[in-house]
Amino acid sequence: MTVHTKSPIIDLAAKVETAIARVQALPEAERRAIFTAFSPARIQAEAASLHARHAGGEALPLFGTLIAVKDLFDEAGEVTSAGSRLLADRPAAQADAVAVARLKAAGALMFGRTSMSEFAYSGVGLNPHHGTPSGTLVAGGIPGGSSSGSAVCVGLGITDAAIGTDTGGSLRIPAAANGIWGFKPSQGLIEATGVHPLAPSYDVPGPMASDLPLLHRLAAVMAGNALRIETPETLRLAVPTGAFTDGLSPEVAALWQAEKARMTRLGHTLVPCDLSKIGAAIGLNRIIVAVEAHRIYADHIDRLKILGDPRVLSRIRFAETLSDDEIAQAYDRRAEVVARFADAMQDVDALLAPTLMCLPPSIAEVEADFDRLNMEMLRNTSLVNLVDGCALAMPTPGLRPSYAMTMLVGAKGADARLLALADALKG
Repeated sequence: MTVHTKSPIIDLAAKVETAIARVQALPEAERRAIFTAFSPARIQAEAASLHARHAGGEALPLFGTLIAVKDLFDEAGEVTSAGSRLLADRPAAQADAVAVARLKAAGALMFGRTSMSEFAYSGVGLNPHHGTPSGTLVAGGIPGGSSSGSAVCVGLGITDAAIGTDTGGSLRIPAAANGIWGFKPSQGLIEATGVHPLAPSYDVPGPMASDLPLLHRLAAVMAGNALRIETPETLRLAVPTGAFTDGLSPEVAALWQAEKARMTRLGHTLVPCDLSKIGAAIGLNRIIVAVEAHRIYADHIDRLKILGDPRVLSRIRFAETLSDDEIAQAYDRRAEVVARFADAMQDVDALLAPTLMCLPPSIAEVEADFDRLNMEMLRNTSLVNLVDGCALAMPTPGLRPSYAMTMLVGAKGADARLLALADALKG
């Protein structure tokens, strides 16, 4: 990728020392809950090397951008444990994941490995092994999952951005819970080599960031292309019924009405769109993700009974209850749903929806009622994974706490356009 952006003037050493000091000032339990690995010496050494590249005149469009790395991405010399004790003793990676290598080549600095739901199999962010970090907007609130520690780093202002993965909402839910930007790309836009899988039919690596321009730059670098497209001044936005907007909590229902009114004031056209058949197919995700996760961990079930998070293991073992016919039918039905959504999006610029069906609950509430609240956190975001689309979680203007409760959705391949459209909608 050729980039002609001039590198900004940044005192990288001072920025790194400030960020390290902020981490070290956290209570020990919170620090362990955010990071699975954090080495100031390694970060400082890589910052010195990056400074030398910059001083030598190398074009570095992301120079000095601090990025938290979800513990699913390989980094040379680091163990990729996927937030699990099962994988904690595996050998260190020999090479960087492709996405990490591209970010480093552009001048970004990887700033610690961040905690996550075990194997990325949860929408709330609980982890019994490392602890669960509080969300940054409400003390004791969930951080969102599965890319929990990554989003918290950005929400706390420790890093400018973070990278994570999204199988059912694991970039957008943490973004929503921490009031930042989260982007779920189309599958295949960003190469997944070097990223530990959960369900390959759904898994997507992507970025979270403190602002939209940075999110766009990160996505372009990770994808290896410019992702530029012109944006019309006014948009046609699909407003769904039968999916995304049914069963909203009273608070989110009020927010949804206010966001639709805001879009109308901005001059955009809202087009009703019946997605009830897609909404009725949400159960396919549970089948397909469990089946693909079980293929990865089938030989480790006995060890996971001892070492694993029982909530995650239960979801993996759901695959054992399914017949071959049920599994085949799930894949066939999903293909039909993907085609149905692509057809629905042909005469609109994007679909607008609430990111979540209810506001993020507390960690204590989720621990007491995991299955129900995990499902509620995942419901809206995972519909996008079901239809093989792309989506952005956008901070909702004027909302306090400043959750990112507005989601912009596009069909597969509409990534560049979606990022451009978001600029016209952010308010």
